[in-house]
Amino acid sequence: MVPVGAGELNSAVHTAIASGPDALIVWGGDGSVACALSASGPSGPPVLALPGGTMNLVHKRLHGEEMDWKKIMGIALRAPAPEPFSAGCVSEHMFFVAAMMGQMTALAESREAARHGQLLEAAQLAINSDALTLDRRLRLESVHASGNQTFDAVAAAVVIGGGSAPRLKVAAIHPQTTFDWMAIAVDALANGWRDADSIEIDETKTVLITDVDGIEFAATVDGETVTMPSGTIISLKRHAANVLRARPT
Repeated sequence: MVPVGAGELNSAVHTAIASGPDALIVWGGDGSVACALSASGPSGPPVLALPGGTMNLVHKRLHGEEMDWKKIMGIALRAPAPEPFSAGCVSEHMFFVAAMMGQMTALAESREAARHGQLLEAAQLAINSDALTLDRRLRLESVHASGNQTFDAVAAAVVIGGGSAPRLKVAAIHPQTTFDWMAIAVDALANGWRDADSIEIDETKTVLITDVDGIEFAATVDGETVTMPSGTIISLKRHAANVLRARPT
């Protein structure tokens, strides 16, 4: 058992994997688990993720609504059966929850303030971030064997879907007026973007995202702020790592 301080996680994970363990157990948040999954990959030891962060979204993908780490560990190790775990790929970078593109990514600070009950501060952050502008436009092209689907949007999200046949769930967010955008922003601050109106949903294994002006655009990948070039391709990797799950008894 290795306690890891700030800035030591990547080195500790690689050292642990190099020792040839039967499994790698990680207690931490989404970033810590993503680091372990990326390092282990499809040929490494299975990763058992125990929730110890704020959002724990990767853990929910794995274990459903069970967030008691002791119960998860007990169930998963009672009859451990490694399973493949899917991810989204942007260039060489893998993500295990979601990538968001466009101005809605500027709402990240607002959501944190709203989550802590600071509603006035959340509203001010949203206004100051220019998250409600309609000027920037993205174009999404989902690849399908029967013919590609194209969506225009102000912002977009690509989420890893679960199930036996995982897919990328693509959400094109396309408000027509500033009032629509404000309504979506309020829904996103309170409930998450997937419950908001003015959103078209598609499922695919590959999606091409371009800016209509051909310039780079803001994005977050599993919560990490990045900049993506116009023409970014996001693809599904069905076997990105091996995991252990807490199976219902």
